[in-house]
Amino acid sequence: MASPYLAPSLARFRTSINTRWPGRDHSSDGWIGDAAHQSRTSDHNPAASGVVRALDVDKDGLHIPTLVAAALLHPSVRYVIYNRRIMHVDAKFKPARYTGSNPHTGHVHTSIQHTKAAEADKTDWRPVSSAFTWPLLKAGMQSSAVRQLQGYLNGHGFSLALDGDFGPATDAAVRSFQRKWTPDDVDGVVGARTSLALRTK
Repeated sequence: MASPYLAPSLARFRTSINTRWPGRDHSSDGWIGDAAHQSRTSDHNPAASGVVRALDVDKDGLHIPTLVAAALLHPSVRYVIYNRRIMHVDAKFKPARYTGSNPHTGHVHTSIQHTKAAEADKTDWRPVSSAFTWPLLKAGMQSSAVRQLQGYLNGHGFSLALDGDFGPATDAAVRSFQRKWTPDDVDGVVGARTSLALRTK
């Protein structure tokens, strides 16, 4: 087997994270599988080519919703696990309960697709590397910006399919978020204050 190496797309993700949050905690970081991983099928185990298709990033010292959104919105990603929830591309990243032995409460796990294209993908890991600029978002809209909003909301603990449709479920999630963080704006409309709160709270 070839020497293990982290998939270049994930290496770029890690670099973007370290650049954005240079003082973050690295205690729970990891990419190559330990003995427990090696005893089972895991993206942390090197493929025959040596590539490792998973990255764990410690949750402390960074903004979790931004990190989760960056993973969910990247075209190379297959699934993300965090805080007992798994978000898989086959379900449009709508969270489901994760029952593995490691609840992933101390770090965010990101796995990419098992393809050469995913391994080499040079797509920017936004919004870690650069923020999205959103128009006013509200019920009835369908757009990539709505999909980005849904990625952030899932990072905040909501359970949405990333389908780009600002339907009733997204409207309810926005209003719930607003009740907690922007109580003067509980209208389901994502304007400047709600947008800022999504990126900072």
